[in-house]
Amino acid sequence: MQSILLLSPMQSISNTAPDVARELGIRIEIRDSDDASVVRHIGEYPEAEVVVTRGGFAELAKRVPGITVVEIAMSLNELLSNLSTLTGKGFSRIGIVSHPNLFSGAAGNFNILDAQVSIRPQESEEAIAAMVRQMAEEGFQAFLGCRVAFNTARELGLEAVFLESGKTSLRAALREAMRIIKAKEQEKLQAAQLAAIIDNIDEAVIAFTPEHEVNFFNRHARRLCAVSPASPPDFEHALSVLDSGEKELVTSINGNNVIARSIPLEFDNAVRGKVITLHEVTRIQASESKIRSSFHKKGLYARYHFSDVIGESEAIRQLTARAKTYAGHDSNLLIYGETGTGKEVFAQSIHNHSRRKQGPFVSVNVASIPPSLLESELFGYVDGAFTGARKGGKPGLFELAHEGTLFLDEIGELAPEIQSRLLRVLQEREIMRIGDDKIIPVDVRIISATNRDLFQQTQTGAFRQDLYYRLHVVGLRLPPLRARAEDIPAIFEHYLRRFASQAGRDARLTDPARDVLQTYAWPGNIRQLRNVAEVVAYGDDEVIDARHIHEVLGDQERASSRTDFITIPECASLKQMESEILRNLLAKYPADEVCTRLGISRVTLWRKMKNLEISSASGL
Repeated sequence: MQSILLLSPMQSISNTAPDVARELGIRIEIRDSDDASVVRHIGEYPEAEVVVTRGGFAELAKRVPGITVVEIAMSLNELLSNLSTLTGKGFSRIGIVSHPNLFSGAAGNFNILDAQVSIRPQESEEAIAAMVRQMAEEGFQAFLGCRVAFNTARELGLEAVFLESGKTSLRAALREAMRIIKAKEQEKLQAAQLAAIIDNIDEAVIAFTPEHEVNFFNRHARRLCAVSPASPPDFEHALSVLDSGEKELVTSINGNNVIARSIPLEFDNAVRGKVITLHEVTRIQASESKIRSSFHKKGLYARYHFSDVIGESEAIRQLTARAKTYAGHDSNLLIYGETGTGKEVFAQSIHNHSRRKQGPFVSVNVASIPPSLLESELFGYVDGAFTGARKGGKPGLFELAHEGTLFLDEIGELAPEIQSRLLRVLQEREIMRIGDDKIIPVDVRIISATNRDLFQQTQTGAFRQDLYYRLHVVGLRLPPLRARAEDIPAIFEHYLRRFASQAGRDARLTDPARDVLQTYAWPGNIRQLRNVAEVVAYGDDEVIDARHIHEVLGDQERASSRTDFITIPECASLKQMESEILRNLLAKYPADEVCTRLGISRVTLWRKMKNLEISSASGL
């Protein structure tokens, strides 16, 4: 469908135009016309957005509403060519008469090619004919002009040349028409995009003039402000927002609670009206629900369940039962345990066993974030709150954990200035972003974890006592591996099978290997045990003996800067200390080497092992 209509006043233009259009790679509609047919031809072609024509036709076409007219002007080359035709015949006084648009408004007297040339544009055909007659009386011998000027000069018996528009003029006019059409298409696209954006945002948008008259509204505004789908919208209630003078307020429109915002419409340094946006509270709540459900996709969820806790010892069974009980309540929980005992596994399992399991699980190691950044991570910030702040601000971890669980690992490392603010959040159940003045309520259960004695830290003043009791409403103390040695082989085999299967093979433990695992102290607990299982699984042997375990443990200890130390709890009895020393040495060395290091005989070693119920992996 073409949108360029060429109205031709002469056959020469009609003949030339198709060649020019092909050269430019466009298609145009061409109509041979006269003064009486211009408006009719435009009406017959409603698809036309741009009409290309010249002279009086252009003036007539401009009267048609909604039409853009591009006028064909004479090029300098074409004008000089026509002048040279007349001067070549010996004419010294030449008149050029036509509509002003044919010469882009040029007028005046000129000496060109040894001839006096006078350009006298006229607004109407009657004026053109009158001017030709006047100039003939002044002694002009020949004329260049439009159809009316040409015919009038011939009637007076004077030489006349019809001003034809050649390829150059047509090419310039059609290029301008193409530029206009592209600009119109771009405007239509931008208008369609803007309409689509405004109609599909979640907010109702209403634009008011300075006189409080509505001059624009989107489909959400129509729906929200209409009493029924069939009734017209009533914007009187929205006007009350303008009258209130508030920039933002919560109100009700037709039974719907909305957040209304008033935005001044400014341009050219003046306020030219206002825009009211209305955001339904129900939609905000639905959006929050979608955001929280997307946390699962972003990794803000708990992977572990109580079924992932491995062990059948009495200690672990009792601990799991207590943890399940605590999961049924919302009280803040503090988990104690040495490094690597599985504190986060229990935290995630408790979350997945609680009523909050559909909400997010947000984990943060407070010791891994500098105190200067931790506050902004926990509580968030608004745009421009500090140098380097993300544009638009950022929600804090408390907001992300809303209706879920926030796990604060290594809580004993919390800086004193953050302790004070955390205490207030736990008391008030609300936060305020850095740089903001708005209170945000949060519904979060706090699970904390530490390998320190927090109560002892409260005695020395390193940890706030009031915060301690807020965090430690209920508590779990995870036993180290050495305290549940019977679970060690099962945990080791679990990881061994996992890593061996990744290598496409099976692996199994011998009884001596199990004995070595049970007698070793495991200062790194489950984390260290897992690492050993991973290294053992790298080998080619499918039968894992005590030798394999000794080799990996020996490599770890040789790489450690603390290979000559044994970790013994300060509160342990002498019997427990002796048992810990013997277990540690027997896990590292053969029995003869242990006897040599301790200065005892093999019989004494055997007697001590029997009294302390230590099994042997060394052939005693």
